[in-house]
Amino acid sequence: MKTNPKILLYILAFSTLAINTPLSIVGIISQISEYFNTSIAITGLYVSSFTFAIAVCGLFIPVLFSRFERKKTFIFILSIFAVSNFVIIFTKSFVVAFIFRVLSAVFYPAFISIALTVCEQIAPEGEKQDYITKILLGISIGSIVGLPITTWLGTTFSYQMAMAWIFVINVISLILIVLFVPHIEGESKGYEKPIGEILNKNFILASVAIIMMPIGASIVYNYMPYFLQTVAHVYTYNLSILLFIYGLISISGTWLGGKLIEKRDKLTLLVFQLVCMSVFVMQYLSADYLIPTVIFFLIFGVLDGMGYNLIQYIESSVIPDTPELANGVFLSILNGGIALGIAIGGFMVDGLGVMSIFIGGILFLILAFVMLYYVIRIRKINLKYSS
Repeated sequence: MKTNPKILLYILAFSTLAINTPLSIVGIISQISEYFNTSIAITGLYVSSFTFAIAVCGLFIPVLFSRFERKKTFIFILSIFAVSNFVIIFTKSFVVAFIFRVLSAVFYPAFISIALTVCEQIAPEGEKQDYITKILLGISIGSIVGLPITTWLGTTFSYQMAMAWIFVINVISLILIVLFVPHIEGESKGYEKPIGEILNKNFILASVAIIMMPIGASIVYNYMPYFLQTVAHVYTYNLSILLFIYGLISISGTWLGGKLIEKRDKLTLLVFQLVCMSVFVMQYLSADYLIPTVIFFLIFGVLDGMGYNLIQYIESSVIPDTPELANGVFLSILNGGIALGIAIGGFMVDGLGVMSIFIGGILFLILAFVMLYYVIRIRKINLKYSS
């Protein structure tokens, strides 16, 4: 491999950032609704279709692409993204836009999964988790940076302008891959092993345990803006600034999660749940006081960022021989957990009020802690760094 591993790492990290920008259109739902002349509910389905497709396809698409040469795979997937976003810019048909948005999401898990696999393979000894963390940072930054840019372009100019920026950044990443990524062979494997891995009891138990984390976090995170407005009385401009700071802080959380896993993986996985529960309890108790509410919200930002690393780590530990499958399952659990959290949180807010989101988050984190304690301390599953 002629390309410097560091250069390849940053190209792949930038590319993961680029293909994550389609998620950032959540900030322009009203503009999309107006452009296609659809209801907010239908527009919400259009926006969330990307996440749902990732959750489903993450279970099998990465394995299907694992045998192909890596550079060609990256080029193919980024080309799909570029073409899809180009069509979406100009079509006035909601159905056509919906089809192409889902089409790109279908291949998203393969790109992220293989990028994680490649980076772990090329990383110098002792730097594997650091390389993985930088790819996860690409995912995180793509949403955090993409959201304000897409929202600003969509609200200031038009929905088409917002989609144009997403198209441009995808094309830039495609050019970088074409020019600088070397030929990297895939791994020809049968499908019997991945199927056997999925049926493994430790894998099932660990996956059920770990999906409780994004469900619990999503219940709270996705309704925090509503809580901040209605209970803490943080509005418009101040709310935007606070959410942006939250996003920046969560990036540091992703980095911190990687470092803690390297040093004390079992302790980190278990203590994380307890600390997150404590933050939710304090947010509930201090809801009437602005400064404590903001402080605990930002602490949650650090924890939210750590979650990326924790979920990826435990999945790659329980199925170490099939990294593409492990990384695909990571994406399915992350996105599926977020989608379930949004749905559960919505019912809780409607039926019990906004303060119930903290109770919901705590309950799911309790389940996560109990199940993780069982698989880590009692079943003693193998974890990469503990082994």
